[in-house]
Amino acid sequence: MTYLTKEDWTNNLVPKFSDDKSFTEHLKQNIRTHNNLIKLISKIISKNTEKKFFQKILISSMIYYQKYIILNNIIEKDLSPLNKLILYCTCIFIASKEANQLFNIKILGEKFQPFFKRLKNFDVDQIQNLIIEKEFDILLSIEFDISIDWPKGILKILKLYLQNIGKGNEIINFVINNINKNINDSILLPLCLYYTPNEIVFSCILLAQQMHKFDFINLNDLIKLSKSNIDKNTVKECSLYISKIIKYKDIFEHNSQVLSNKSDINDKINNNCLKKDQDNLNFRNIAIIKTNTN
Repeated sequence: MTYLTKEDWTNNLVPKFSDDKSFTEHLKQNIRTHNNLIKLISKIISKNTEKKFFQKILISSMIYYQKYIILNNIIEKDLSPLNKLILYCTCIFIASKEANQLFNIKILGEKFQPFFKRLKNFDVDQIQNLIIEKEFDILLSIEFDISIDWPKGILKILKLYLQNIGKGNEIINFVINNINKNINDSILLPLCLYYTPNEIVFSCILLAQQMHKFDFINLNDLIKLSKSNIDKNTVKECSLYISKIIKYKDIFEHNSQVLSNKSDINDKINNNCLKKDQDNLNFRNIAIIKTNTN
């Protein structure tokens, strides 16, 4: 896979990470893109029955989208909803080719048509043509490089390493799942366009050590076992970005949950207040509910 140069990174991404406001806005946009891709991919792949394949298509689509935006100096907020949708669908189509699972373009047009109808009444043939036209544009921008590196191999080495030092299956599963979660979260910023897969996965292992006190993992031993040429300072730098992603993502999710709970609680209060028998209301409980939503 072709990576961004230091100049690309410095000019296009570092300014977006330079302060909390820029970072959070950029991350929010990427979370929206991520969620929209999930909705679209769910129309063509069953998330439960094809979990690994689903994840591969999602990751590849996200990388193509981010790379296209960066290399063309596109400001995402200037893209119309229709242009974004065409980009999403085309990136999914290219990702299916990279995964050696070519979807029939007409079937894709049929599956994605409900999303287009919310914006404009396109027929299936029109959607098909839009995707085909945009495909060449994207491929030209990314220099026809559709190969995707993704850090999974080192997790197998980590699993063997944990088995050799006598850790049980329960601990191994917890460690691997935690690191996997961090790796998946890393895609919310285009880190994989600058850092290598090995640098990302070692950054996620370092984060797991710091967050959960996995003192039994020796990073130096793992680097030797993987026979990787890894610079520890680069791993630390990458881990700082991923830790920031996790921090703000958790804040966004918490705030969304609070807003959702407030809505549910307000509905309950309103429903209770509409009852004819007001004497049955428990005003103490309602007061507590109101206090908890502040």
